Amino acid sequence: MSRDKRTARRVPVACPARIRTLDIGPSYYGTCTDLSVGGLTIHSNFVPRHDEELEVTVMPPRSGGKPVPPMTARVKVRRCHEIEAGLTYEIGLEIVQILT
Repeated sequence: MSRDKRTARRVPVACPARIRTLDIGPSYYGTCTDLSVGGLTIHSNFVPRHDEELEVTVMPPRSGGKPVPPMTARVKVRRCHEIEAGLTYEIGLEIVQILT
């Protein structure tokens, strides 16, 4: 039995996300499915290396109010699991630094 080591509460979301490697290679896209103070989960076709550091931009949910800027953070890959054979991966990321 595996225990969840996360202590911060996860908030379910469905926000578009962009993933970039730190060498400013190509961008990959996906959906941020949950967010907390210390991390986030993204579903994407991108397959990162364990412990790889990335830059992730998460677009805010649509609302009828005042526009909210996207959140950009430097993150570290903590897990990556295939959820749809060869198509979709669930990437667990630890937030290292909020950039904007």
